[in-house]
Amino acid sequence: MITMDIENFIEKVSEAVKGYDWIKRLEVHRRTEIRVWLRLFLNDEFIETFHNSETAGTSYAYIEGGERVFGANNMRIGWHLHPYGNVEKHELSQPITIEDFLKKLEEELNKNLSFRKF
Repeated sequence: MITMDIENFIEKVSEAVKGYDWIKRLEVHRRTEIRVWLRLFLNDEFIETFHNSETAGTSYAYIEGGERVFGANNMRIGWHLHPYGNVEKHELSQPITIEDFLKKLEEELNKNLSFRKF
């Protein structure tokens, strides 16, 4: 199992968001020695990212109106997507980077007409 330390994860996310002007700010929401939760704010909506450096567990979730509407993670069954608007479903996938997730999210937001440049 390949693991990434917390600092490296934060750096990767910080670099990735630079390509998306609709992400207004990045905030370290919570952090321990082995885990970190980051929030990427659009306005009221946000993307929550999580990484555990001990288990290599990583997740990404787009939160709208207090509910997850799209996500991806590698927990329990390996990498999988929770499709936009149908997050109870699990679609197995190849490993997903933060860059991959942001691209997929932008596509979904555009396709579902809920996206607006902030």
